[in-house]
Amino acid sequence: MAVWGKNVTLKCIIEVNETITQISWEKIRGKGAQTVAVHHPQYGFSVQGEYQGRVLFKNYSLNNATIVLNNVGFPDAGEYICKAATFPLGNAQASTTITVLVEPTVSLTKGPNALIDGGNQTVAAICIAATGKPVAQIAWEGDLGEMESSSTTFPNETVTVTSQYRLTPTRFARGRRITCVVKHPALEKEIRYSSMLDIQYVPEVSVTGYDGNWFIGRENVHLTCNADANPPPTEFTWRRLDGQWPEGLVTSNNTLHFSSPLSYNYSGVYVCKVTNSLGQRSDQKIVYILDPPSTTTLPPTIPWHLSTVDIPGVATASKKLPFPLSTLASIQEDTLGTIIGSAVGGALFLILISVLAGVIFYRRRRTFRGDYFAKNYIPPSDMQKESQIDVLQPDELDSYPDSVKKEMKHPHNNLICKESSEDPDKTEWNNGESLGNRYQERFERPMDYYEDIKLGMKYVGEDCYDDNEDDLVPQVDGSVISRREWYV
Repeated sequence: MAVWGKNVTLKCIIEVNETITQISWEKIRGKGAQTVAVHHPQYGFSVQGEYQGRVLFKNYSLNNATIVLNNVGFPDAGEYICKAATFPLGNAQASTTITVLVEPTVSLTKGPNALIDGGNQTVAAICIAATGKPVAQIAWEGDLGEMESSSTTFPNETVTVTSQYRLTPTRFARGRRITCVVKHPALEKEIRYSSMLDIQYVPEVSVTGYDGNWFIGRENVHLTCNADANPPPTEFTWRRLDGQWPEGLVTSNNTLHFSSPLSYNYSGVYVCKVTNSLGQRSDQKIVYILDPPSTTTLPPTIPWHLSTVDIPGVATASKKLPFPLSTLASIQEDTLGTIIGSAVGGALFLILISVLAGVIFYRRRRTFRGDYFAKNYIPPSDMQKESQIDVLQPDELDSYPDSVKKEMKHPHNNLICKESSEDPDKTEWNNGESLGNRYQERFERPMDYYEDIKLGMKYVGEDCYDDNEDDLVPQVDGSVISRREWYV
């Protein structure tokens, strides 16, 4: 293969044991042949016809008939024969074919229209592989859009390929590269051309510089209007939303300077508008001017001195114990929290003690084991053990009057009624019947047995009398009541 416009080498090596009398190159034209070049041992080199000045032998040896054909054109395509005339065997020959390839001319250009953010799909770049033979292969790298190719064939069998790269413009693709890659047999390696996308968009605006700590009297503060735009911004405009413009505000391109110490007059909404050839956009910043910071003085740091008076030969050095102000504030807050917590805990503890004491006192007041109808003491049943609190010790018993001791020693009722004394069937009362049976009999009586119950109150009838001189009955809580009293 030969590339149009370049050189091609036709190699021919002759290996025979005979005497070579002449070597030559011929080109087949139809049914005949045309002599291109001849090398004779006696007469030298000879080039024929249109090949003069374009063909030369690389060696002077008759065993190497290699020639170089310069500036190859389309007419040079065809079959070539290398012949060697020997003596006495005659001629020996070999052939080769030249195929003329045309290397394409590659170019990369931007699309005819500007790429504007938010626009429709647009041609971003055009890659052309012109007049190549055979047809060139074009591909794109970038993964941002899609390609669209077309080709044109010429009479000399060359072909021009045109490939367009289309994409939907977005400002985020600005600066990205797309690459056209061309492959062709006439090329030693592929051709790569790149293009950087230039996406145009209206300004993207943001106002910075306000840190939320602008207070009265603060100085050297400013607002900055940041703009990202393509083409670059042509104008920056500052204004305040309420229409006021206090003294001390100075604009410098994209910066708004507060040249005077801050005051409440500078509070407001500040707007920055940026313009370029595609349009304009704005951003705003709300500025609050705060009260001046508090000047409360914290307790001074207490110096700590290390005394070396008692150590001979050692000088006394005064050292300051580092105590950060933040630590002092933390200690004060912790101390206050501890005091409040202790007070609340103590109050809750006192309330709990008071409630427990009230419950115990109330339960003791309600503890009474007696028959309110007969003024008799009811011993505990088998299912209930007598509380140790209710048992009177001997020394406690001595503190009561003799009449009371008598009643306590004889828990049964000493009331004597006529009804019971005259009834012979009830003589068993005097025969030592157990107190438990008598108590059980009393509990098993129906409520209508007590005929003298009126309005929930019981009294000792006139038919009953006390054989003791004193009718007082001691109670388990230490009190003494009369048998003849009305009870609730």
